Amino acid sequence: NNGRKNKALATVYILTCYATLSRAMCWNQAGTCVRYRKCLATRTLAPPKSIPIWTFNGLLKCTMQLIRVLAKNYLNPSRQAIPLTIKLIGFDLDNTLWPVKPAIIGAEQRLSDFLHSLHQDVRYPHPDFMNHRKTLIEADPSLSFRLTAFRRALLINVLSDVPELQTRVETLADQAMDVFLDARSQVQPYPSADRVLAKLGARFSLCALTNGNADLSKIALGRHFAFTRSAEEVGAPKPEPALFLEALKTAKCQPSEMVYVGDDPALDVEAARSLGIFTVWVQSPDAKKPEIEPNYHATIHDLDDLPVAIEQIEQY
Repeated sequence: NNGRKNKALATVYILTCYATLSRAMCWNQAGTCVRYRKCLATRTLAPPKSIPIWTFNGLLKCTMQLIRVLAKNYLNPSRQAIPLTIKLIGFDLDNTLWPVKPAIIGAEQRLSDFLHSLHQDVRYPHPDFMNHRKTLIEADPSLSFRLTAFRRALLINVLSDVPELQTRVETLADQAMDVFLDARSQVQPYPSADRVLAKLGARFSLCALTNGNADLSKIALGRHFAFTRSAEEVGAPKPEPALFLEALKTAKCQPSEMVYVGDDPALDVEAARSLGIFTVWVQSPDAKKPEIEPNYHATIHDLDDLPVAIEQIEQY
């Protein structure tokens, strides 16, 4: 019995770290887990709160429940964990597959050039932008996430300030939006994005879930995706669950059969994980660094590492 217990404890010691998907070297020998995460004991989603881990005589000891589960699986070969079946991989877009800032700057410049070509008195960017924004959102709170509708309403206000354009503001606003959205979708994907999406698309169904208004039909990467959903389309932005639930419904799969990949700790990682969806946090060089790391299943710094992260999640 003592021999079996020692073997079980040894298995605890070589567990894959739940936080980094690496071996036990990630644990702090002085006391608790460096990442203050959870043990990978049951191959299921981790509980909401972390399970502290302490060291004793060179072996890592988790909670009694962890040891019981692990010993039970070790002593009963017929209860070996079955690899997960991942069916769907969802992606955020901006700062996950491409840097968003250059695209926005370029789109704003194209829009400004177009508006000033209509009349020299058009003021854009508008000096009273914040008050315009506040007024529009107070009248229709949904404009806070319906980015295309919000910008069109703003353009109508801007164009209405010019008497010579007032009879054509609706038509001109539509034309201006076409200019902006076309430029907004002229993105420069990260170098490995196309290659990685092609590789994953050969095994899984891929979808895009975004709060933004980039048009994947105008972007070469769009060919890899089975479907795309936006906050404007479903009526609620991330971190609300609507986008994720719509993806699960469309793909006809359960949360445990989906992995979501994104750069935003709250909007992407925490939001998806709260629904039972596996998560990969992309630590994008173009995204703002969070004060507190999100509670992810895996993290990568380069999209080239994503296929390996997915394979490791499949072994949970």
